[in-house]
Amino acid sequence: MATLYGYADPAEQAAMVLDRVRVDAYARAIAATVRPGDVVLDLGTGTGLLAMLAARAGARRVFAVERTGAIALARELITANQLGDVVELIRADVTELDALPEPPRVIVSETLGHFAPAEQLHRLFRHARRLARADAVVIPAAYRLVFAAARPRGLAADVDALRVCHGLTLAALAARLLARVGYARLTAAELVGPETTGAAIAVDAPLPAVLTGTAPVAVAGPVTAIAVSFVATLAAGVELSSAIGATATHWVQAVFPIEPPLEVAAGAVLEVELVPRLAFASNSWAWTVRAGAEVRRGDAVDALVGEQADLLAQLGRRRPGPIPAPPPLRAWAAALGATPPELLDVEELTDRLCAAMPVVFADRDQARQEVLALVQALDRAG
Repeated sequence: MATLYGYADPAEQAAMVLDRVRVDAYARAIAATVRPGDVVLDLGTGTGLLAMLAARAGARRVFAVERTGAIALARELITANQLGDVVELIRADVTELDALPEPPRVIVSETLGHFAPAEQLHRLFRHARRLARADAVVIPAAYRLVFAAARPRGLAADVDALRVCHGLTLAALAARLLARVGYARLTAAELVGPETTGAAIAVDAPLPAVLTGTAPVAVAGPVTAIAVSFVATLAAGVELSSAIGATATHWVQAVFPIEPPLEVAAGAVLEVELVPRLAFASNSWAWTVRAGAEVRRGDAVDALVGEQADLLAQLGRRRPGPIPAPPPLRAWAAALGATPPELLDVEELTDRLCAAMPVVFADRDQARQEVLALVQALDRAG
């Protein structure tokens, strides 16, 4: 659906360009990676800035792919910088491309979400790999999630304010707030322990079904949330961090509430498990936090209301882990040419359905709804 806002809004693009920590890190990584004569693919080019930096670094040809109206701004800027003979703009969703005029040796993209994989990072890079040379280098190469035990002041204040309004109880609204994933810029004063970095996750690998980490506690008392940031490895010696202890960027932290709070002693280490059922939809995520024998579980689906809640409930609210693909769905995926999945991959099946029936499913959102409707039907049948 067309919109006046989103990534086609110049204010959105300006905010990202004004994040000099982000831009400078990408500029260093591109300069260190791109070799004279290289072919480069820029996924989600936006203003075209990364594509132009690749051209300035010596790339012979840069394919700048953008699916939104922001491509018009990119065209103006590329022309103004006299780089139109190197940078070729392509308006498309990269997952709709079967090939490029030349396979790239370098793939670059800034599709990191506040919660690193939330902007379909893995799906985009995995598809881009199919368009690239076997020895292609990707920027970023990997990311690591950063975990911290926290007591977010804003969360506590909002929940308290929502419990009663003009003498009326709004406890159900406050409870839903504590069930959803929030985004906030936390300070070091809101942490009750150090930030710890998890294992590296390659951006062109499948998104892990469960993401794990630990959060040590240094200050005894209640822990009300887990704050999650990221550190992305852009190139050798070049990292970009959204962690609370790093220089501030336009990214903020993903906040996973713990309800009821965990009362822990100093020296405790919390074990964290995150289940991004649909990576792009934070309202589908579930999480578990353990402190010894004490366990707290959260499920963002519990915060939803109406039809959206009913739909996402079919995608596994009753299941503690990732969504297993039922046998009929595996058979359906195989018929579309996909590798029959053990775990449900809604986005891959949507891609396959669009490719198999481009006339019927010209609208990708419609194709996704068809996949989700099938999942619902299979869930009810099983």
